[in-house]
Amino acid sequence: MSTAPGSAWRAFGASVATLIGVAFFFAIVGVFGLPASIASLMLFVTLAFLIFRRPQAEETRQ
Repeated sequence: MSTAPGSAWRAFGASVATLIGVAFFFAIVGVFGLPASIASLMLFVTLAFLIFRRPQAEETRQ
């Protein structure tokens, strides 16, 4: 496999974030109902996308 170690950790982090998002979605469906859960899921996906796309600090780049 020719992927860099950093990209493997990034993929792992994305997978964990996805699983957490699914768990929160079903928890919110059970507590608040479907409309609130859809809004929460959209917010979670948007924030996760913004976090993964943010620029890295210069001192942490290699």
